Amino acid sequence: MRLNEEELLRWQQARAGTERKELGAWVRAVVEEALQGHPGVPGDIPRVPEVNEDAYLQLVEAANALRMLVGLAREGGQLPPNVETAVAHLGNAALAVRGLPTAPEPSGRGHS
Repeated sequence: MRLNEEELLRWQQARAGTERKELGAWVRAVVEEALQGHPGVPGDIPRVPEVNEDAYLQLVEAANALRMLVGLAREGGQLPPNVETAVAHLGNAALAVRGLPTAPEPSGRGHS
């Protein structure tokens, strides 16, 4: 879809007054609301409160650090038992904070 500068500015200003960060997500929600009679898109992710946004970013950082440590442990042949489960728990915690579906977790067996 192409917009002229005036339309783009108007749409961006309208989007800024909502909880949407991306123009495409805002347009999709507006069109779906017009078609379906209710706001949002089926399966849409609700706005995450700011405190959860901070928690999410901290969980992602912790998960990345843990993945790096796991990689180093694998290289050294010193991978502790159940480490894959710990990584999965941390990743799923980050997804849960965002209101996203969690991933299946490994069986809990460590790799040596």
